Amino acid sequence: MSALQEERSAETRRRLLDATVACLFERGYAGTTTTEIATRAGVSRGAQLHHFPRKDELVVSALEYVFELRLADMSAAIAEPPSGSREHRLAVVIDAMWPMFKGPTFYAWLELVVASRTDPALNDAVRAASVRFGEGIRVGLAALLDWPGDREDRLHDLISIVFGQLEALALERVLFEPGETDPVEFVRGLETAKRVSAALVRDLDSSQPAEKREVL
Repeated sequence: MSALQEERSAETRRRLLDATVACLFERGYAGTTTTEIATRAGVSRGAQLHHFPRKDELVVSALEYVFELRLADMSAAIAEPPSGSREHRLAVVIDAMWPMFKGPTFYAWLELVVASRTDPALNDAVRAASVRFGEGIRVGLAALLDWPGDREDRLHDLISIVFGQLEALALERVLFEPGETDPVEFVRGLETAKRVSAALVRDLDSSQPAEKREVL
């Protein structure tokens, strides 16, 4: 295959995966069909079948794609790492991450997670991708917050607190329009995530030897 053919093939696959994500977001897993995906992607049914002969192959590939998009969203959210204390940086990151929990990639991911409950093959893929996503988040936050290497347990606690709250808020937000302004209870929810995680960070800092503590 020539370089031009490879480039065209990669572009076709990307369009099909983008269309799959859009379908999952707008129509849900049950409403996502290969015919609809091919139409949205602007490719022939034959081209779609050439790249993904079966729907489950397309869905699993879309899962991997969504996983990559979620990490890319997070990287973009913190493209300019904040300065200041660890506690301040964490608060800035929480605000920066919230929009990605209201966007197409999160809800496409959610559709696949729900569908995987009764689909063993998809379940395996979702679990594997979740592990890799979690590891990517752990590495990113550890670097951003200058997390002490000997306190990985507290980093896992922090991730559970922050992502647990953001995911809970995102689930509630299903009832609202995508562009609708966050109601006051969501603002309070974000502040709760900041407050609880800040307490964990302060506890971490106070437990460090004096020479290792941050200069706040």
